[in-house]
Amino acid sequence: MNSIMYRNAIIISIFTNYQLFMEASKTLRRPSNWQDFETLCKKLWGEIWNCPEIKKNGRSGQVQNGVDVYGIPLNKSAYYGIQCKGKDEYRSKEFSEEEITIEIKKAKNFQPLLKKLYFATTAVKDSSIESFVRKKNIENISLGLFEVHIFSWEDIVDLIDENRQTHDWYVNGHNYKGTKKVDVTFADGETEITCRPKFKQKGIRYTSNSRFVFNTKHLTIYESILETQKFYKSLGFLSGSGKKVNLSYVKFHIAAHNAGTDPIEEYKISLKFEGEIQEISDTNEEASMRIFLHQNQNTFLDLNDHSAKIIPKKAILVGDDIFRSSEIFIKPFPEQSRIVVKWRLISKDYKDDGELYINILPIIENDYEIVEIDDAGQSRVEQGEIEDYISEE
Repeated sequence: MNSIMYRNAIIISIFTNYQLFMEASKTLRRPSNWQDFETLCKKLWGEIWNCPEIKKNGRSGQVQNGVDVYGIPLNKSAYYGIQCKGKDEYRSKEFSEEEITIEIKKAKNFQPLLKKLYFATTAVKDSSIESFVRKKNIENISLGLFEVHIFSWEDIVDLIDENRQTHDWYVNGHNYKGTKKVDVTFADGETEITCRPKFKQKGIRYTSNSRFVFNTKHLTIYESILETQKFYKSLGFLSGSGKKVNLSYVKFHIAAHNAGTDPIEEYKISLKFEGEIQEISDTNEEASMRIFLHQNQNTFLDLNDHSAKIIPKKAILVGDDIFRSSEIFIKPFPEQSRIVVKWRLISKDYKDDGELYINILPIIENDYEIVEIDDAGQSRVEQGEIEDYISEE
């Protein structure tokens, strides 16, 4: 009985360790720079080729003829070369057909002539690029030149799994230790901003001794400018583009910065706006159509619930990368207040939450109708309602 339990314990232990090994290997983090990636390729293919003499080609800045690492595999009689292409994990700049063609052309000048050329890249697998490389391989072989193959990061992870020395070296080294951390802020990196939306105070100014169409004697500088603009616009001397914007809205973006080392995959951010808010919008243009279907739109508002969801089109945020949401507009009330933006980020294997703050310091400008009266003693101002500030651009 004891022997059976002991045997089962060994089996469970082996199975558990295998699971841990597989889990670790499938989440291997890419090297953080191209120098470390070259070192990894040298170590990995040195083990695959059983080639202690594998070397990096020259030094930084020298012509390398399309080859970063080279060696002669065991029982072979010609050189194999590796072109190492670090592509900053999941960034949009991936391997291109033009780039591959250029590197193949360079490798033709490597001396002595290569037997095989491997492209090793941290980019994700791309079926169209793999198809292009296969065609180039057949083309080269038909011309009596070196073979061409490509290994993307997923392929390299499989090779690391299959080669114990490289696996232990990489997993136990600093290259493997990654962190997940995202800073959610406003677009300028701040967690608290101050905004000054404009509002208009309507009213009537009763004044005497008015001999012109309008009287600036008792007006503030702003009121004088406003009345002057109205006067000249009435004469046709001033005209705008016809687009009207509501300056009572405050505008901002939400930014997500990957402050860790590991990529954040399949992420989205939810927002909840709390405070004295009249409404939220995706635009401050008056009488304009909403832009929810705009090709660059990644932020979707719930106008009734004062909330939003940010769903990036490219749902992978790599190390030190920054994502910025579409514009968000909030119309506060015309009074000093504070709006709290509660955010929550969830992703494939990471989540976080926090708060951002918008301090509202409104600017209320007077817009008075001028009424002439004969009795100077009756001069006065009657305040009206505070309205949105609509400006024509």
